[in-house]
Amino acid sequence: MNLPFRKFRTLVTIMIIMAAILYFPNCTNDNQIIEPASSLVSGRDLLSAKITTAPTIDGVVDAMWANSPKLEFSTSVPEVTGDVFRGYTANIIPSVTLRSAYDDANIYFLAEWVDPTKSLSRSPWYFDPATKKWAQESGTFAFGATGGVTRLPYYEDKMSMLWNINNSVNGWNSATCFKSCHTGLPAADGSSRHFTNFATEKIDMWHWKSVRGGVNAGNQIHDQYQNNAYPNGRKSDAGVDVYQNNSQTLVITGSSPEIKVSVPKYVVPGRTDNHGWIMNSEFTAGSAKLVTAVSETGILTLNDGTTIDPNVDTGYLRVGANVGAKAIAGVTLNDAYTGSMGDIPCKAVWANGVWTLEFKRALKTSDAENDIDFTSLQDQYFGFAIFENAQIAHSIKANLKLIFDK
Repeated sequence: MNLPFRKFRTLVTIMIIMAAILYFPNCTNDNQIIEPASSLVSGRDLLSAKITTAPTIDGVVDAMWANSPKLEFSTSVPEVTGDVFRGYTANIIPSVTLRSAYDDANIYFLAEWVDPTKSLSRSPWYFDPATKKWAQESGTFAFGATGGVTRLPYYEDKMSMLWNINNSVNGWNSATCFKSCHTGLPAADGSSRHFTNFATEKIDMWHWKSVRGGVNAGNQIHDQYQNNAYPNGRKSDAGVDVYQNNSQTLVITGSSPEIKVSVPKYVVPGRTDNHGWIMNSEFTAGSAKLVTAVSETGILTLNDGTTIDPNVDTGYLRVGANVGAKAIAGVTLNDAYTGSMGDIPCKAVWANGVWTLEFKRALKTSDAENDIDFTSLQDQYFGFAIFENAQIAHSIKANLKLIFDK
């Protein structure tokens, strides 16, 4: 039977509406934004844009990043007990921006933050003419009996991000990095430490260190994790670390009874800037010399028979708030982090008072136990921290949220 035209038109309209209802919930367009940029929470949400052409990890903000919305915020040092954060409290990094993108294999990040001082020394050695001994600068403030600052920290710039592995950390989305932060610990246990609250909880920790591989060696972010170990749950992924402390203990020549002192292990004679690090290539080339002896007045004897007398060469003395021009590096560096420890290649550039850090990581690494898996493209809350010339004290922003543009 033929339907009247009006009824036929009504039936077609109903069919079109039903088809639309069935179709749109199942839309799988790669360019679909599940949570549009206009709905992002300012100061919290980081939208990771879907891309087909990967950025070059070179620390240059190229045109590709223009399509990735910026997350902008400031960080501050929390008020905590103990001396670890003393001198840093209320320190604010006024401007931090994050951008992100991903493709079928990797996730990419671009971080920029204000930092007026480019800190590329980690506990360099200097000579103290009063004690006639070598000593290393501290990564924390030193205070006198009346509470005044007697020595400034002399360390490196760092950045860190924390991620919840396999959604294992209870209450993570509402607290992020605060879930593993423990303050008020006994001074013998470090006063303030990171460790998770249960053995089943684990956090992925990405730790960029300017001196230790961040601007040299393999140009990598140190891939670490946090577990339930007390008092310090911060651990490295499997592999070989990029650095060693440039330190050793020697007996002062001729001392009786023997007097043992700490001195640099290696030095590169003639270098005018020894503050930062000594590279593996300098050992291969023979320019880095082993310190084999130290006298009661601090004279160092090297393995080629030459000596360094800091009483004569005053470049090794500490002057005011700074070490001397010839201060000896506090670390030696391998070529790169190896294994899972080196999963995150990066490039960092400091210019005009701003750090620009570009980096990437596989959506899923081979280390399922200690690395977060992004392949589900689920929202991920994270914590972010800046260490401004600081060993442990850090300026933070908690409860940030990564959202994938699907």
